[in-house]
Amino acid sequence: MSSPRQIRRSVALCIAACSLWLSASAIADPPVIRTFDAPGAGSNGATQQGTLGISINSFGLIAGITRDANDARHGFLRYPNGKFTIFDHPDAGTGPTQGTGVAGLNALGAVVGRVRDANDFDHPYIRDANGNFITISFPNLLGGNAWAINLQGAVVGNYLNLTDDQSVLLHYHGFVRSPNGVITKFDPPGSTMTEVTAMNDAGAITGDYWVCSVDFSSCSIHGFIRTPNGKYTVIDVPGAGSDGWSDQGTFLTGINDLGDVSGTYADANNVYHGFVRTKAGSITTFDVPTTCTGAAPPADCAYEGTFPSGINLVGTIVGAYYGEDGLPHGFWRAANGSITKFDLRRAGYLTFPVSLNDWGQITGVAYDPNFVTHGLYVTPDR
Repeated sequence: MSSPRQIRRSVALCIAACSLWLSASAIADPPVIRTFDAPGAGSNGATQQGTLGISINSFGLIAGITRDANDARHGFLRYPNGKFTIFDHPDAGTGPTQGTGVAGLNALGAVVGRVRDANDFDHPYIRDANGNFITISFPNLLGGNAWAINLQGAVVGNYLNLTDDQSVLLHYHGFVRSPNGVITKFDPPGSTMTEVTAMNDAGAITGDYWVCSVDFSSCSIHGFIRTPNGKYTVIDVPGAGSDGWSDQGTFLTGINDLGDVSGTYADANNVYHGFVRTKAGSITTFDVPTTCTGAAPPADCAYEGTFPSGINLVGTIVGAYYGEDGLPHGFWRAANGSITKFDLRRAGYLTFPVSLNDWGQITGVAYDPNFVTHGLYVTPDR
């Protein structure tokens, strides 16, 4: 069996050799957009039952979540041939909102997320490539979620601390678990609350954090990158608003193996814009063109705009945008800055991309007219 280092090297070499072809052909051509439904998924749109694609790796394996007829969650893996593996953590509850959630997937097929038990308590977990579960636990853990796992098996997530004042909601902290099981808790300097979003194979972590006054009357939100040795880079995109209670600020959503990051920022009018930051520190902002991103957006554009969700090795960014109709639509932005909008061509369906791999394949969620969710799979037209 190849080692993680060998797999990473072979994938990286193949992508590097094909990157020109990818950017010139795959990203420019019209996409092929499909939906899929995992076995056991419910069909009640009132509670958004159905299938959600959450993460896709470079081998086309998709990890996601179903919500069944009882509104309980289950994890799944969907293979490139269309076959599924449905899985449940041994401690998963079976009531509404309980069960097995999925948040991240690595190249080897290991999955991370959170399990909600019968007492509605959340535990971070790992499901390895062989289907074995590891529940992440440490002293004073009140609850949490694992958000990402890299090729080496390092896991990053959020947790609540039993010793914090539980009357204050802004007390999430970050943690990283090494491949050998050592857990390191972390917060950027001055953080009142830390939200983790992504990690690359080198161990760099992204997210955002809140800095609040003593009485919590005011807060600001900043993006961060944490290196494997614990050093922080704070990111504040020029033009970001400063009222954290209105969700203004800078939010990082993805990082690739080169150290480039993607994210969104909310301005003083609460309109959201996308950005990409290179490892060297250069920031480029962008918008998917709508009436809400013009020079004088209408008043009803608050909380509309551009929401990137990830960036791949060749610099392609995927995400959703909300425009004048107030509904989600898909987009990708190529490394050269060109933006392609896409939607599932079915009447009444809404498109919400969540993740992309280094080949430009995308997964996410499609909402049908009854708000039942379906897995989304988008691939460049060959």
